[in-house]
This record gives sequence, structure tokens and C-alpha cells, in this order.
Amino acid sequence: MELISTCCLSAVALGAFFGFQGSVSPGPLQTVIISESLSRGIRSSWRVATISLVSDPFALVVAVLFVANLPNAFIAGISFLGALTLFRIAWLQFRTTVDDFHVQTPQSRLSFFTIWTTNMFNPNLWIFSFTINAVQISQFFKEGGFMAVVAYLSAFFVAICSCNLLIAFIVSKSRRFFDVKRLVGINRILGVFLLIVAVRFVYIGFSCL
Repeated sequence: MELISTCCLSAVALGAFFGFQGSVSPGPLQTVIISESLSRGIRSSWRVATISLVSDPFALVVAVLFVANLPNAFIAGISFLGALTLFRIAWLQFRTTVDDFHVQTPQSRLSFFTIWTTNMFNPNLWIFSFTINAVQISQFFKEGGFMAVVAYLSAFFVAICSCNLLIAFIVSKSRRFFDVKRLVGINRILGVFLLIVAVRFVYIGFSCL
């Protein structure tokens, strides 16, 4: 019993660490969180901050069922789809105008499906799920059983969503210090960053073929 308790504590600590690391690591999801927070505040960006609850479990289930190296063709396909999604979001960023920051135009916010596909087609999600999370889940299940796995996953998702929400809250509160025209400029700069990430995803895809 003591061994299981120790294993669960270790699982919580490790899960929280990886969740925090996943939240603060730069990437397309973090860029979208910042963009949505600046453009429409926490009422819209919370959907991006918590999207891991909807996208990550699918990748984890696939990874746990096939705890092995990802097929190159699979990573390539995910990378290309991710690049297409990022190109689309970047295009929306470039089309940002002053009017988009007014309450009268709520239709301009990203759809839930677009947010979901942004994370689902991020090759980093799949690589991390296969190389880190699936291995950790398998190991904790051997050492501490189902409870250790639950402890690890709970800590991971609480940490990543909490950190994302904190980032969204801080950014949404800071938007009052920016002139609207500057916000438009910031969104277009974020669009450039998304294009760079999209090109990187294309490179990852071709390198896997």
C-alpha cells in the first residue's frame, strides 16, 4: 500500500511537471491563446486554454494502444494537416481589423472545431503522446496500477489547463493597456509566427517521407 501511495505521489509530481511544460512551451496553441485573449478576452480564449481536455485523450488512447514508434507516414499526414490549419488561422490573423475588437462582431472568433483541429493536427501532440505520456502511463500502471495512472493524468490535465487559463487571464487583462491599432498589429505578428510554424510542420512532414 505504501509503495502504491509513493507511486501515486510520483505520478502527480511528474504529471504536473509535464503539464506545466506543455503549457509554457511555445507553439500554435499558445499563439492562438494569446491572440484570442487579446482580441476577445477570457470569454473566448478559455475554449482554447481547455481544448487539451478534448484533443489530448484521443492521441493518448492511440498512443497507449500502440506504445511504439510512430510510423513516419502517420507523422507526415498529421504535419501536413496541421500546416493547412495554421495557414487558415494565419490568414484570419492577417485579415484582422479594428472592427474585430468590438463586441458587435463576435462572429469573427475562432470556431470550436478550428481550435480542436489546431491541436489535433499538431505533430508535437502526437510525438509527445507516444514518446512521453504513453511510456509514463505504461510504467505507472505496472508500478502502481490504475490509481497511479489516474493520478498522473489528473495532474497532467489540471496543470496544463490551469497554466493555459492563467496565461489567457493575464493576457486578457493586459489588453486594456494596448491601443486597438496596436492589437491589430500584434495579431498580424502572431499570424506571421503561425506561418513560420506551419512551414516547419510542412518540413517535418516531408522529412518523414
